[in-house]
Amino acid sequence: MCTLRAAPHRVGFFMGSVAMLASFAWWALLMVQRAQGVAPLSAIPPAWLHADLMLFGFLPLFMLGFINTAGPKWLGVDPPARPHWLGSTVLYGAGSLLVVGASRWPVLQALGDVLHVAGWAWAIAIWAGRIRRSASPDQRHARSVLLAFGLGGLALALQVAVSTHAVSARWASVVVSLGLWGFLLPVFLTVSHRMIPFFSSVVLQPYQPWRPFWLLYAWIGLSLTHGALAIAAGFTPYACSALPDLVWAGLLLYTSWRWQLRRSFKAPLLGMLHASFAWAGIAMLLFALQSAAAAAGVYIGGYAPLHALTLGYFCSMLLAFVTRVSLGHSGRPLMIGRLTACLYWLVHAVALARVSAEFVPAHASALFSIAAVTALGTLAVWAVRYVPMYVLPRPDGQAG
Repeated sequence: MCTLRAAPHRVGFFMGSVAMLASFAWWALLMVQRAQGVAPLSAIPPAWLHADLMLFGFLPLFMLGFINTAGPKWLGVDPPARPHWLGSTVLYGAGSLLVVGASRWPVLQALGDVLHVAGWAWAIAIWAGRIRRSASPDQRHARSVLLAFGLGGLALALQVAVSTHAVSARWASVVVSLGLWGFLLPVFLTVSHRMIPFFSSVVLQPYQPWRPFWLLYAWIGLSLTHGALAIAAGFTPYACSALPDLVWAGLLLYTSWRWQLRRSFKAPLLGMLHASFAWAGIAMLLFALQSAAAAAGVYIGGYAPLHALTLGYFCSMLLAFVTRVSLGHSGRPLMIGRLTACLYWLVHAVALARVSAEFVPAHASALFSIAAVTALGTLAVWAVRYVPMYVLPRPDGQAG
């Protein structure tokens, strides 16, 4: 049997890595061309294709790799059958690779988006089936993921409608808002709520895990609230969400403190998870301040809060979490070397550069290019180190 098909995380992480590198390579090239005054040749608005790739291109593939591996353990059920998780993941991954080529051949975006919907609908059916078979008394995290997956499926269906011109282009803002606030962020928050206290309790002794479910419900509710307000505002950077976002930021930052962010750095791999989570609170604080300023007639920051969330929280958490899962499920020690640590903190530097660019318009183009090229280089080096783990047998000889 091909080693790549030995476990769901192998295929999901492998295809996610390929799609991620392709997406960042396209964006880095575009940013460098713009900095040099070269007009990009694209039949699709680059910003819209960028949103499609960064929201739906690679992050869902990593999610499938994780949830099909760890999810059944949450629920105390058997893993899904190989043909199902393999089929849905490969179908979705094929769609992502088609979308990457859409800047040259626009028809590929529609074809890729259709494959995304088909693959994701299959994945939702798989996950819902695991939940139905479970007798676990605690299915709250699993059902939270299922809700987010369902909203993700709706966002992907609307994306097809936009890319095939079945609806007005004004629906593009609905797709982005629903995909970000209804799908991706709830999944990231749900997994953070379940896994970070658990990992901390394993490493830090003594440690009392703190993850009340009212906290998770508040996070999800506030995410959906922000999404609704963003849709009402047409996904401008200045949605009227100051009060809920301020409450949300307070909850997130308090959670970082309660989860013992500073203490977590005693174990570098654990500290990576905590540091990434801290970006969520910082991002929502920036959203709240931006919205409050806009209410006073001051428009600042542009898409700085958005990139604090997507690059700061999503991308750094992705690298940290996938690194940990890759090490653990390949039978290697849960320890990182200087190279991995350097790569991880470079992602934070990328996020800071992208956020800062919104406040220094005179240098924005240069900072956009630096952030994009650094992100691509960082992720490429990370891939050279970790992607082979998905195609090679485990060094301890175990299955999986």
